Amino acid sequence: MVLAPDDTVSGTLPVNLSDTRPPTPGTLRRIDTPLAPAVLIAIAYTVFALLLLHARHDDVSLFVVAGGPSVDARKVPPNLTVIPNIGGYDGITFYRLALDPFTGSLTAFGITLDNPSYRNQRIAYPFIVWLLSLGHARWVPALLVIANIAAAAAMAAFGGAFSRRLGYHALWGVVVPLYPGFLLTLSRDLAEIVASMFAMGAIWAISARRNVTAAILLTCAALTREPTLLLAFALAGSWLIERLLRRERKIAPVVFVAPIVIDVLWQIFLTLRWGTSPLRSGAPAMALPFVEFARFFAAQVPRHLQQQRLYFLECVLLILTVLTVILMWRRTRAPLEWRFAWLGYLALAAILPHTIWIEDYGFLRIFSDLFVVSAAIIIASTSYARWFALITTASVWFYLARIVIKVG
Repeated sequence: MVLAPDDTVSGTLPVNLSDTRPPTPGTLRRIDTPLAPAVLIAIAYTVFALLLLHARHDDVSLFVVAGGPSVDARKVPPNLTVIPNIGGYDGITFYRLALDPFTGSLTAFGITLDNPSYRNQRIAYPFIVWLLSLGHARWVPALLVIANIAAAAAMAAFGGAFSRRLGYHALWGVVVPLYPGFLLTLSRDLAEIVASMFAMGAIWAISARRNVTAAILLTCAALTREPTLLLAFALAGSWLIERLLRRERKIAPVVFVAPIVIDVLWQIFLTLRWGTSPLRSGAPAMALPFVEFARFFAAQVPRHLQQQRLYFLECVLLILTVLTVILMWRRTRAPLEWRFAWLGYLALAAILPHTIWIEDYGFLRIFSDLFVVSAAIIIASTSYARWFALITTASVWFYLARIVIKVG
């Protein structure tokens, strides 16, 4: 394809000069749509889920990881498998809330909420599953998995739409949902994928100046995982700076006011219902910046065991992601609000206590917010940074997927 002197492509129609993206080969041009990364990610996560389901003897309820003192095996629904001699995991809470998201009972369906106000604040994921189940409890275990796969695909679509807004190919949207931590989320019916999908959707909507859509998506993100509310505070800070400097205000106040107000009202409601504040009951301990991470990383350096090799690779990925953002800080086209959010999430990650740095199910889940904002900043930077992020992230994703499926 050769450009002629009159700015046309020889033998083709005139080039659209309003489109900043360079002409691409026919096949790539045809798949330059947010649907393309969504389909690829849907296939990847569906294959992973099916292989993991097979490894778990085709029992989809094992994704819940039901067990421990909060579960009475005699009283749970008949299609839920309770695993003996384990402590259980957070998926059991989302399963319980998906059966009745408006519960006011500490114990129901044979499951006791260990920290009801804190657990109940993350209502969006189980509420979506409850809506899809139409009240059929036997559908809930499968729908918890399906909802996460659909959310991963939607996240890729939002990432592709965001990439296109910047003038890049939509396929770069796959970078966001290829975060390895989302494999762990899917394997145990957790909420990080859904929360990150809403967050990525809000980032796209804000870039497209769709204020009401952004406000709705950001509110849903906050009701899925409260740390995503930091995006709203970053937007508020950026809006305030624009106002003080008397610049054109690109951010409508409704985008950050709505999620903050609704989340505060939700917190008040839960405090009155359960008698304790979700923020107080779920507030984690803090450590000196990066001290616990450094200790954990140093313990993995010998790499004698497979677990050490895995944790080492996961930590290296996190380090490389942070370093890529720092190196691209002056070259990225990401606006001020996402830089504020990134700094905030990095500060939160830096002070994570020792209890988080025990296994990857702890630290990779918490780092999901930082990764989503990092991916947005990297997509908005150079092609070298995008390729580096894609290769490193996808490599660790496939490595972790193999291990999770092998362990079952």
